[in-house]
Amino acid sequence: MKKVLATAVFACSLVVSIWFFALYGKGSYPFFGDSMGYYMYLPTTFIYHNHKALDWLPHDKGIRKPIFNIVAAMSKDAVRTPKGYIINKYTYGVAALELPFFFIAHGYERLTGGDANGYSGTYIVLLQIGTLFYACLGLMLLYLILRQFYDKPISLMTISVILVGTNFFWFALLQSSMAHIPVFFLYTLLIYGTMRLHRQPQLRWFVIAALSAGMITVIRPTDIICLLIPLLYNVYSLQDAKEKVAFLKNNIRKIGFFIVAFVLPIIPQMLYWKKFAGSFFYYSYAGEGFNWTHPKIIDGMFGFANGWLIYTPVMVFALVGLLFVRNYRSLTLPLFIILPVYIYITYSWHCYNYINGLGSRPMIHLYPLLAIAFAALLQYIVSSNAGVKVIAGTLILLCVGVNVSYSIQQAKGILVSEESNRVYTIHMLFKTHASYNDLVTYDVQQVQPRESQLQRIATIACNDYDDSLSTHFIRDNNSGHGMAYHMAADEEYHPYAIEVKYDTGLFKGAQWIKCSGNFECTQQYLYFKHLLVLDILNKESTKYWYGCKIDNKIGLIGDTLPTVEYTLDHLLLNKWSQVSFFVRVPSDLKTGDRLRLYVWNIGKQELLFDNVCLSIYK
Repeated sequence: MKKVLATAVFACSLVVSIWFFALYGKGSYPFFGDSMGYYMYLPTTFIYHNHKALDWLPHDKGIRKPIFNIVAAMSKDAVRTPKGYIINKYTYGVAALELPFFFIAHGYERLTGGDANGYSGTYIVLLQIGTLFYACLGLMLLYLILRQFYDKPISLMTISVILVGTNFFWFALLQSSMAHIPVFFLYTLLIYGTMRLHRQPQLRWFVIAALSAGMITVIRPTDIICLLIPLLYNVYSLQDAKEKVAFLKNNIRKIGFFIVAFVLPIIPQMLYWKKFAGSFFYYSYAGEGFNWTHPKIIDGMFGFANGWLIYTPVMVFALVGLLFVRNYRSLTLPLFIILPVYIYITYSWHCYNYINGLGSRPMIHLYPLLAIAFAALLQYIVSSNAGVKVIAGTLILLCVGVNVSYSIQQAKGILVSEESNRVYTIHMLFKTHASYNDLVTYDVQQVQPRESQLQRIATIACNDYDDSLSTHFIRDNNSGHGMAYHMAADEEYHPYAIEVKYDTGLFKGAQWIKCSGNFECTQQYLYFKHLLVLDILNKESTKYWYGCKIDNKIGLIGDTLPTVEYTLDHLLLNKWSQVSFFVRVPSDLKTGDRLRLYVWNIGKQELLFDNVCLSIYK
């Protein structure tokens, strides 16, 4: 029965993965952010030979404009080395693992007369295949590792949960070319090699384990703590420690090869830094670093802005499994030492929520170790009574569903987990599309009411911009009458904010405040969008602040368009549209408190607007 269940679970995980990849896999695009930085070593080295000027690319190779924009943005943020060069702040390790797939793509492009420029669609497909290759290889090695401790059903169910129940799912199937799947594979190879060299101390296993650890360290230098895996393997007691020392002495020559093999992958990076930065060791992340005294562990693990256990809740079971893993002694000490140290390092990073991905992506590296703990708990569950099995199975299935649900939302553009919040994340759970009100909820962090179910009390303030001689007031040709306000690109705040003093008589019976206006965007935003902002202030400071993005709401109000239009990056240029949002009237408002409604041009881009109003509803 257990074998049948495990086979069914594994089959279901494969079906879900194939379905997700078939539906959303075409959306994989590696040429931005970290993945672009990792990959650039390959076209730089084998096509353009532009290590001295990474921001240079030829304009006659069919390279698309977005690539030039990305490279320009990267070089703009880069810091010149003491030798005057702009270098790649990322290390070469991921590129080294992508190299075979790059060569296949490049060879195909040249043989077929395509754009052998390093950035065409062929390279994207092969990079995606490369990510899938390392994902499959990593899961296979993880299965072999688990089989050293558990039977086939437990091992099979564990890798199934890792596949579809964690953010491994997202990075393996959609966001290709990031470091996390290759590093996951390298950790499994390191653990597997460690187990083999202790069982059969042959030189090849020492070299394989060392090369794996060296590549991990190249890709992510703080992961040098991975060396604790072979060092502490099989150490659980004082007697074990003595036997480990004896093992090291008996294999001292092989330890020498281990050290050489570990350093070998690091040497090319050191030579690169020496040539272009002037030193064998160079910190390329200028302006970015660690806050060792104030790590954001709680926010990093439980925050709704990419918190690890919010978007990968099934890993709670792995943490609980730590209580049972002591029965599997060989990896117990590495797990118990590496896990807290790794969490401390990970969430001491200045960007502790790790943008550009789904959930806390560095934790994927530890899944090969955490899988041991998850399987330990799973072993306990399957040996328990029927009630425990049903409850635990239901909870695990629910957690897997949460991960898949948020992965679908992220793929469809109705979730950006790094910017999300508690209200929106919970509100959208298991939804497959968003409405206009959902998009507003994302911004103002209040679930929006249906206006048709409310009763308007009054419009308490409105500005139609029709009675001023300011050069910012222009004829509103789109609506056919009156004037509109023209916010120039260099204007951050418009000077005609609406301000109303709170009065219990005026607001009597009011439960909702509606903020609205008509807007037209004329330029595509990059990152920062225009905001319609409501400030609620007392004499001393701001009590409440609500900001609703304008650009991605144009043309959506009314929920009459196809659901694919309602995304967080929706954009419709040169069209007038109303944008509005509701906030609850705070219960602690006092006479004299002020409500201020204004437009914030945070991205410094042109905007037209008219009829900005404050209304109250019940």
